[in-house]
Amino acid sequence: MFFAIKWHYDQGEKGATLAMLGTGVKMTTFFVLALLIVALIAFFVSSMLGLDLRFP
Repeated sequence: MFFAIKWHYDQGEKGATLAMLGTGVKMTTFFVLALLIVALIAFFVSSMLGLDLRFP
């Protein structure tokens, strides 16, 4: 009985670790995409306002 409970507990820990890793990857991907979108919006708005954003 002890080993059955321990086995189920250990299986639950593995699932929680994988779920946490998956959530971290999703959050990182969302953050990078949001940062890219904000940068593109800022670039286009500043271009529409006539600011020169060319690199030297």
